[in-house]
Amino acid sequence: MVANSKIEWCHHTLNPWWGCTKVSPGCANCYAEAFSKRTGRAEWGGEKARWFPTAAYLNQAFDWNAKAKAAGERHRVFCASMCDVFEEQEGERGELLDIERARLWTRIKATAHLDWLLLTKRPENVMRLLPAEWQTSLPRNVWVGASAEDQKRLEERWPILARIPAVVRFLSCEPLLEEVRLVCSICGRRVGEHSNLRADLRVLACPGHFPDWVIVGGESGHGAREFFLPWARGLVHDCKAALLTACFVKQLGAKAFGPAVPVPRRLKLMDGKGGDWNEWPEDLRIRQYPEVSHVL
Repeated sequence: MVANSKIEWCHHTLNPWWGCTKVSPGCANCYAEAFSKRTGRAEWGGEKARWFPTAAYLNQAFDWNAKAKAAGERHRVFCASMCDVFEEQEGERGELLDIERARLWTRIKATAHLDWLLLTKRPENVMRLLPAEWQTSLPRNVWVGASAEDQKRLEERWPILARIPAVVRFLSCEPLLEEVRLVCSICGRRVGEHSNLRADLRVLACPGHFPDWVIVGGESGHGAREFFLPWARGLVHDCKAALLTACFVKQLGAKAFGPAVPVPRRLKLMDGKGGDWNEWPEDLRIRQYPEVSHVL
């Protein structure tokens, strides 16, 4: 199978438009903005117009779907690497985004052999912007994810994401900017803290509710920020402890540091993005996918 994406956890990428507005610390060194500036296709910011690709580009999805069906496989599509599908704008610019979103929903419904991974930094907008018929249950080929680059963003976004009725709900902890630990969307406690505990004497122990999938990665590119291996190990541990959470360590980034013994030591990696797992400690060579049963 020929993929059109270099992103390790998907087969393809598709962007209904280019351009976005920065909303949190993970956006500071946005690779999409940098690439967009080099190509001159879009500008960043809430008052800027978005750039829209051709219909021929967008309709590649139908070809991908046909090839996946012929191969008896499911192929993952990251939507979108150059924008946020759940961004909103004012006036005519917002109307254009609504039109493109409607076209995207139609394309998703027509490509049952593709799993569409909708990753956003705005999970609070998801249910409002999805089609009315998806409000109680999304199509089984739609996965919804939220970026969680630090503990604050994880604790804000995961409880919102957890309420979205998608077959897979995932967190992208990339770029990971600090130690981040998974929390239960019901009681807010961490994996090792909430089990068999009572919120108070009147409430039964919380069963726990954690993401189906967690992607972990350090930052790469110009101005990359530090990434410490214990941060990745903490999330790997939490995914294992949550039992049903798959973990995918994507890369260690351009500035990876080992344990602070006696002081943090920067790793000398040949791969500039820290993406060659042959250079990683063995315990971080984990690339799992969530278990999903599809009825086609």
